[in-house]
This record gives sequence, C-alpha cells and structure tokens, in this order.
Amino acid sequence: MSASAPDAPSGTGPNDSVRAVVDAGGEPWARILGLLERRWCELPVGSVLELHSANPQVRSSLRGWCRLTGSTLLTEEETGDVSAYRIKLPPPPVHGTPTPFPLPKPESP
Repeated sequence: MSASAPDAPSGTGPNDSVRAVVDAGGEPWARILGLLERRWCELPVGSVLELHSANPQVRSSLRGWCRLTGSTLLTEEETGDVSAYRIKLPPPPVHGTPTPFPLPKPESP
C-alpha cells in the first residue's frame, strides 16, 4: 500500500486530488475491506483514496461499502485487468458506535 498525491483528473474539483493509493492486486474483498477501513481512519475527513484492484468481484462490494459508509465513488477506470476507483471518504465512525462492518462477501457467479 502506498500513498501519493497526483494531480486531480479533469472533471474533479481541487479538493478531489488523491490523498492515498491502495494497490490491492488480486486480493479478495475481505482483505481489501480491512485495508480500506484502516486508511479511512488514518486520512483527514473528505480525503480521496484511490483503490487499484485486479479482482473483478470488488466492484459490487465496493459500491455497497460506499453506500453503507456514506463514501462517494467518484470514478471507475479499467486499464487491462486492473480497475482503479476514486473514493471520497466521509468522517470515520466515532469509536463505540455501530458500523456496517464487515460487509458480507459477494456471492460467486
């Protein structure tokens, strides 16, 4: 997992530049979920995180996670076998409050 701050792509605002990148390779959703949760709590409110994944099943789980957490899926891009997702993160949950974690694993096709 690496952090970077590349320029924002056209169509996003100045506050939508990527604050951190999670390169998950072909990891399953359960592993990616843990990485997202950790980075979410480490980053400032409103940060944009970019997730790279070669696992095609991540797309539907990520959309569900965004709905449950109040995150905004800004963009999705596919390059070969890898998908890149830009996610704007809401404030992290307050310690001691119920959270929607963990999300169930998506059913295999």
